[in-house]
Amino acid sequence: MGQPLPYTSFPRKELHMENSSVPTVLIADDYDDVRKILKTWLEQHEYRVIEATSGKEAVEIAERELPDLILMDLAMPEIDGYGAAFLIRTHAKLRDVRIIGISAYGELGIDAQLKIDPKAVGFNDYLPKPFSPEKLLGLVDRYLSKNKSASVG
Repeated sequence: MGQPLPYTSFPRKELHMENSSVPTVLIADDYDDVRKILKTWLEQHEYRVIEATSGKEAVEIAERELPDLILMDLAMPEIDGYGAAFLIRTHAKLRDVRIIGISAYGELGIDAQLKIDPKAVGFNDYLPKPFSPEKLLGLVDRYLSKNKSASVG
């Protein structure tokens, strides 16, 4: 009997989309409490959640796991959310992944460009903190249902 094929020989996205109806969401935020809250909300609505604590880790995990959607904090160590989104978009398999920028700096004007045109800086959308579970889940559901219908037809 031959050697089993290594897991890495299979593209993660194809396995996930064909064998599971549970979309994967990557939460990239350097605050443990924020990740914990977002993870709880998303898992209660039957999303698979993976986590990153920095922009650098977000890029590495996205390359390995090929998530269906990324919630990207803007202010993180090593590489900020803008840089991580840019690097993620350079990978062919991640070029179309949905990325939602999240930030608590909206009132300070730091993320003004995201309010005007999130796509200009590599994000599909923007959600200023704090936000309600309903607002987050509505946005996530909207993008993941678009993603599913785009992959079907």
